[in-house]
Amino acid sequence: MPDAIRPDAARFRPHFRLLVDLPREEAIALLRSRLAESRSRDCWKGKGRWCEIHLPEQEQRLWTPHLSLRLDHEPQGSSIFGRFAPRPEVWTFFMFLYVLVAFLILFGGTFGYVQWASGEIAWGLWAVWLGLPFLALLHIASYVGQRLGQAQMEELQARLDEVTQGFPVREDE
Repeated sequence: MPDAIRPDAARFRPHFRLLVDLPREEAIALLRSRLAESRSRDCWKGKGRWCEIHLPEQEQRLWTPHLSLRLDHEPQGSSIFGRFAPRPEVWTFFMFLYVLVAFLILFGGTFGYVQWASGEIAWGLWAVWLGLPFLALLHIASYVGQRLGQAQMEELQARLDEVTQGFPVREDE
């Protein structure tokens, strides 16, 4: 199991890389043909050098991750770069909240500074003092979501391991 999904790994959007002794196009074709024949046959999609593996819809929750795979050229073959990430709609919502809060902090800080420099009461600085804990809460919520999705990340990893079993994989350099 890659370090990316070990229970003690406190990383956001954990990732790993597998080196394969096949040219990229052959690795893509082999990966797709095996996905089409595996238990994930209805839970993946791909285009070009990208593939995504999802869990069945009835198993998905708000915190359910997906596994994004990218196949790259390497000097001796190719590599499969995998990243566990929230579903796109969840990730987009969190990014929207991060940007919104960051904007309010920046705007409130600027407005508060102008108020303070003008000799007025700097009530605009409240946006900073309220926004910073909210950013921390968003970060904690992301961490909790990753912890809740840990078993599902392991399931996605098992599905990939099943598909790549027998691939000519070599050790990372």
